[in-house]
Amino acid sequence: EGTVLYEYSNGDEDVHVRFTIEDAAKNDIEKVLDLPVENRGNYLVPLRDVVHVKKVTSPTSVFRQDLKRASLIDADLKKGAKQSPIEVAEYFEQHVFPEILTKYPSTTLSFAGEVQDTRESRTDLRNAVIMAVFLIYVILAVLFNSLVKPLIIMLAIPFGTVGIILAFWLHGKLLFGFFAAVGALGLSGVVINDAIIMLVKLQTEYENKPKQGSQNKLIASVVQTRLRAIMLTTITTVAGIVPTAYGFAGYDAMLAEMMLVLVWGMVFGTTLTLVLIPCVYAVVEDIKLKYLRKTND
Repeated sequence: EGTVLYEYSNGDEDVHVRFTIEDAAKNDIEKVLDLPVENRGNYLVPLRDVVHVKKVTSPTSVFRQDLKRASLIDADLKKGAKQSPIEVAEYFEQHVFPEILTKYPSTTLSFAGEVQDTRESRTDLRNAVIMAVFLIYVILAVLFNSLVKPLIIMLAIPFGTVGIILAFWLHGKLLFGFFAAVGALGLSGVVINDAIIMLVKLQTEYENKPKQGSQNKLIASVVQTRLRAIMLTTITTVAGIVPTAYGFAGYDAMLAEMMLVLVWGMVFGTTLTLVLIPCVYAVVEDIKLKYLRKTND
């Protein structure tokens, strides 16, 4: 850019007089060194005769992070690469970085960009899952006034997660994106709806009915009355989500992945709810009955 020698005012405008060279000589260091300059004897000589030039590799600017000089290296995966950025980062941290740190112990090496964002998202998501499960349990424990029944209802969550994994595998999706994880977190609150409907009906009718005949038959008769309500609830919800999941009216990669999680998580979770919840409820009631008999004896 040259050097500003002086400036003067031309009306309301400041004019800078800059000392520089012609643009054609700026593209090649050899052209710069061939420029004629005046020496002490008032003769014009090539610039290379009066200066010493050493070629080195250095950053174009000094970048600091946390008050320390730092250098950023940009990298990306080749198209069709089978490894994720996290896997590449873990390989470098385990096999490459230790050797560099041994040679240069004062150096600090770390990943930023997608790797850092993904790791932070994992931590945030893990905390969100723990908080969501805890709050769901507390709310259910207060509503049902029981410590065991919320656990029966929440069994639908892991089985809904199994449905997500199978669905993604069948769709050829082997990597879960962040929006899929958010969808799975939302699914934990949706998939237990059917379990609540089932357990409320069992609590209302089974516990108030006289215990005559087989306990399992009595539970099965109560469950049959909720079959239509549960199926309709799931079918209507899934029907509203499927167009977005498969892009029938326009495809969005982020929303489609999230909706796919909700669709198959609900389908799989509801199917198991119709069988799993009554079975677990029957086991719990059987244990309670045996305990009461043992206490009375």
